[in-house]
Amino acid sequence: LLGLGDLEERTVGPSLGADSIRSGVTASLAGLAFIVVFMLFYYRASGINSVIALSLNMILTVAGVVILDSTLTLPGIAGFILGIGMAVDSNVLIFERMREEIRAGQPVAKAVSTGFDRAFVTIIDANVTTIISATILYLYGSGPIRGFAVTLILALLINLFTSVFVSRTIFMWLLERNPEMKQISI
Repeated sequence: LLGLGDLEERTVGPSLGADSIRSGVTASLAGLAFIVVFMLFYYRASGINSVIALSLNMILTVAGVVILDSTLTLPGIAGFILGIGMAVDSNVLIFERMREEIRAGQPVAKAVSTGFDRAFVTIIDANVTTIISATILYLYGSGPIRGFAVTLILALLINLFTSVFVSRTIFMWLLERNPEMKQISI
């Protein structure tokens, strides 16, 4: 049958590892800047809501990594970026559901509420299934794989809070300030 064996083994010095992490962080920041511009351009004022929730997500995830006294390795950065991608996906799901409700003629307040309600199950499903997969990686993986899993699980748990609760709270606050709002920039 099939056998597994080492074809090649390399040892890299700390400067090469540091260069890889620096490159990973630079690429991550460039990708993040692109995401921010896209969300602001495509979703306009609602994109600001997304950027606020995403910023809080990143701050809390980094804080969680610090609290857990975890070292952020290249796989950890990958877990962080995947978590951010899923947070953006959560916002896109919510905004598109809101858009559907507005197109169906719902008032803004109802469209916001229904949009969040309709997206909630999908967001929970996507995050929970990924958390289950990451938990299996953590339980059966070693060093770098475990770092990836920890960072991803942390980012996804925080995403459930920021995309569902924080983003909704921002919209509700805006609607309370202007209860007669007829349009929403989305």
